[in-house]
Amino acid sequence: MERERFISKKDAFEGFTELRSVMNDCKDNPKQYRKSFMDMFAEVGAIAMEGNCIAQDVMSYYYKDGVDGLIPQNYDLYMQWAILAGANGNEFAIEKLQFFLNYAFEEIVDNEQLPKILNRNDIDEDNYLSILGNLLCEGIVDEMQITAKKLVETQNKVAVAYTPERLRQYRKALDNALPKVMNFLLS
Repeated sequence: MERERFISKKDAFEGFTELRSVMNDCKDNPKQYRKSFMDMFAEVGAIAMEGNCIAQDVMSYYYKDGVDGLIPQNYDLYMQWAILAGANGNEFAIEKLQFFLNYAFEEIVDNEQLPKILNRNDIDEDNYLSILGNLLCEGIVDEMQITAKKLVETQNKVAVAYTPERLRQYRKALDNALPKVMNFLLS
């Protein structure tokens, strides 16, 4: 486990909106663009596989609700791409996962050794969300053995809708990752 270099929330948001805009233009005006939406989607997937956390967040975005007739909604791919983007240092993706990660943040903050954790890891009020979110996402990636290659290989196979049971699988991975993150923060 290690802290990733971060893509600032501002830069990640700008990169996300720019890439999403290009892709949406391909989808909405296919005759005006040389590439179809699916060609662009495949290119973004290839960039995401190379570790680009902005492309990973864009992949997550399109799986959240799906794209009519092109990409099925897939809750697992949505969550896993978002978590992978967070694990790779995308502060915008981490912020979007904050509600899901919140209880783990509280566990860390409520720990009696919080001053030691903050001091050892150079954590302050400006960077705690990024650092802790990044480490928690990395822990989930390890627990669930998420890789960009696996995500690309399973894309577009089956639509997977959100269910409480699906969410519990991610919560269980977070539960398992939390003690490891705590050990890392205290080491």
